[in-house]
Amino acid sequence: MELRYERPEDRPAAPAPLDRVQDFVNTRINIRDTGQFRDELSSPAALRNWMSTRGLTSERARVSRADVERAIVVREGLRALLARDGGADDDLRGLDEVAATLPLRVRIGTEAGTVLLPAARQGVDHALGTLLADTVVAHSNGTLSRLKACRDESCRWVFYDSSKNRSGTWCSMATCGSAAKKRQFSERRRQQRRG
Repeated sequence: MELRYERPEDRPAAPAPLDRVQDFVNTRINIRDTGQFRDELSSPAALRNWMSTRGLTSERARVSRADVERAIVVREGLRALLARDGGADDDLRGLDEVAATLPLRVRIGTEAGTVLLPAARQGVDHALGTLLADTVVAHSNGTLSRLKACRDESCRWVFYDSSKNRSGTWCSMATCGSAAKKRQFSERRRQQRRG
């Protein structure tokens, strides 16, 4: 049984601040070939810990079970967005619904240029707003298209595609890519035997 808790060695992390979005989506880890997963956002304390270690909330932020549920909706909506396969419309709708409750604001004329910021100053709304702002900014500057969910349905690990032509489809050729090629080869052999 293979557990994937870390970025595959052959994949670099996304550039900051998009790396926070990558880390956030990868808080749900599939356990290959078992249909089970490990979720780093399993409780209010776990969500607070994850967000505070990344500077998104304070260590004493109030986090409820409802906040955990909203965070998971945002995470799975972002995964669906990054998978770009159109198969998770419910997840995208859920992301849209939560995003509508998180006020964001534009700040013009800063040293960094025009920036998108969460309007909430603290707590889970600030953290989720920051992650969505990071996503929107990455979309506008073209880096979001490099953040992808592994095509392998049993994986869906989010990786940063640093290839020149942006053609990466698996988090790792050694694991998911190799397994996909083996399945394709086996399927072709079955088809040849039948036909």
